[in-house]
Amino acid sequence: MNIAGFDVVPMRRSFVRAERRLSRYAVPLVGLPLVGVLATASYAAWTTNGAGTASAQAGTSTALTTSAVAVTTGLLYPSGPAGDVKITVNNPNPYPVRITQVAGTGTVTATGGTGTCTVTGVSFTTQNGTYDVAANASATFTFAGAASMSNVSQDGCQNATFAIGVTLTGASN
Repeated sequence: MNIAGFDVVPMRRSFVRAERRLSRYAVPLVGLPLVGVLATASYAAWTTNGAGTASAQAGTSTALTTSAVAVTTGLLYPSGPAGDVKITVNNPNPYPVRITQVAGTGTVTATGGTGTCTVTGVSFTTQNGTYDVAANASATFTFAGAASMSNVSQDGCQNATFAIGVTLTGASN
């Protein structure tokens, strides 16, 4: 179209042509970087964290026992010298035990005397210290001068053997 000697091209038409030209060349240029971004994202790893609880169950302990409680040195006499006491401690637990005290219970019985011996006069002196017994094992300890006899002992206690009650205080080691 020619107006006053100038070529006039409708604007809409040239805009459409330019748009077609741009779109024809822009697609490949824009498409290449997009493929690179998608390829990079496909190599990413997901991470996650979490929390929860675990459980365990504790066992129970079994009481220690003693055996072979015996006076090992000297014989006991009323108001006489004290005798050493040998005690074997049995630990039936699956863990070691440390005993920190061995105390007399006050219970003493006599067997084999020459007569009646209900008042023995025998006592055990409390022993404080560290005495270890391995798991599922026994250990023997000797306590110097731990047993004595007072002058209240009856005459029938002569030649008797005494069972001395003791308590053990300790904990797992």
